[in-house]
Amino acid sequence: MGIKERIINYFARDIIEQQVEAGIRKARMALPITANYDPNNEGYRRLTGDGQQRRDLSGISQDRMFEVAYFMWDSSAMTKRMAKMDKGFLFAEPITINSEDEAVQEIIDTFQDDPANNMVLKFPDRIMWLGLLGEQCWPVEVNPHNGHVHLLYADPAHIKDVWLNPDNIEEVWQVEFLGRAGRPGRKMEVIRQDWSDANSPAFGKLMGEVFFFSINHPPNSPRGRSDFLTLYDWIDGLERYGFNYLERAEFLLNFIWDVLLEGMNEEEIREWTRDNPPPQAGSIRAHNERVKWNAVAPQLNAVDMKAGFDAIKGFIMGAAGRPDSWFGGGGKAYQTEAEQFGQVPIKDLDERQLHIKAIYHQIIQFVIDQAVSHKRLSEKRAQAGFTINMPEISKNDLTDLMTGMPQLATAMIVAEDNGWIAHDTAMRLFAFVTSQLGFEVDVDAELEKARARGKTEGLEDYLKKSA
Repeated sequence: MGIKERIINYFARDIIEQQVEAGIRKARMALPITANYDPNNEGYRRLTGDGQQRRDLSGISQDRMFEVAYFMWDSSAMTKRMAKMDKGFLFAEPITINSEDEAVQEIIDTFQDDPANNMVLKFPDRIMWLGLLGEQCWPVEVNPHNGHVHLLYADPAHIKDVWLNPDNIEEVWQVEFLGRAGRPGRKMEVIRQDWSDANSPAFGKLMGEVFFFSINHPPNSPRGRSDFLTLYDWIDGLERYGFNYLERAEFLLNFIWDVLLEGMNEEEIREWTRDNPPPQAGSIRAHNERVKWNAVAPQLNAVDMKAGFDAIKGFIMGAAGRPDSWFGGGGKAYQTEAEQFGQVPIKDLDERQLHIKAIYHQIIQFVIDQAVSHKRLSEKRAQAGFTINMPEISKNDLTDLMTGMPQLATAMIVAEDNGWIAHDTAMRLFAFVTSQLGFEVDVDAELEKARARGKTEGLEDYLKKSA
């Protein structure tokens, strides 16, 4: 074999190997997903094999849910009002975050007050859309110099797929977005604690590129469902029912003159109607006993319409866990219902608020972890942590509390005098009741002040008694 043939064979072998490798890769990617093979060697797979099944809505149904949610927000007064009503209960006052360390507090305040984040205004809106769409996707932009975080927004409708931990179906690892111009979409790492390398400065900290939150889904389904998914058809039907009645009312309110012409044939009736047009308002109408005029109007059946409307509305509000009185109801009966059953929806909102608090906590913790990773904050100072105070959903009746406090104070004195309760316990119970007024009492500090003033008893006697 000459030199020419050897050169051709050498390059041909490389070309053939590349073609074979490409063919194998293409064949592997064409394998059905249930073959439990990862075609891109990324370590992520859809958990549809090994007896595990994802309970997501189909892709078309998920997209359809988003489109219906946006449509109902734009066109349905009831949907918009119910969504805003929940937002009003959950965020009637600003969320406050406090840290005992000034440096941590400064980082938190800087993040929240950044115009790009504007958490006071943007976060309540995003949570409202979490309820409407069932999920939220917020990419983050981290300043490489100081770790300052910008919280961005991605439309959930642009999510192509969500990739899970193969060993834990409840843990989301990646969010894959739809591509553009024929190119594949970007895959972003979901923010979670990093346990990959014990020697890494990021070990145990929240790391990633995007926050992904979803609600109303079973444990083996990462994609969320709207709070109104089962109600959209009912709400749309109710509003069309009411609008159709309103549209017909104009015609139904019109009337016609029914004129009885006794003894006249058809030709005489036509002649009479030509000579006697319908009377105008304030005009004179004269006739003999053989002509009888009667104004006839169709029946509106408004009572039946209202009963049907109220029944459907009651079902919708009940299915949403809200009393009728929260949506257009009135009168004493509705007021009594609201007073007696108002705590049921309040508990639902309390539960949702716990979920929101966990979301907010994860965001703030990520902000602090990034500050530590970028040397803007020391590990020691970050350990001071922070507390999140959510707005109070249900305001207590101050009149009832103030009326009951004297009786409570008397009962505590009697119980303490008879040895039924310890002095510290009595003070803590009284402080708990006063906290329902929105005024926090530091029981330990008050005890120390009382001892110093000698108002309770001698300090030595009290300490002996406590011991």
